[in-house]
Amino acid sequence: MMKTFAYHKPSDVGLEKITALREAFSDLHEKISAICPTSRERSVALTELETAAMWSVKAVVCNDPESEVAK
Repeated sequence: MMKTFAYHKPSDVGLEKITALREAFSDLHEKISAICPTSRERSVALTELETAAMWSVKAVVCNDPESEVAK
């Protein structure tokens, strides 16, 4: 299986980074929801925020030399 598509178990340091990212993305989600009026634009912003969160976590685990790739 290619590393790109494999499950990566993050290292302890990687898990700390992922937790920090998730907290930051959650805070931004709350701020966007509170400030932006209900609209298509807000929905797109929140969808793209979710996409950015996914790619950020993937960047951490795929580039963490201490993460474990499941076989």
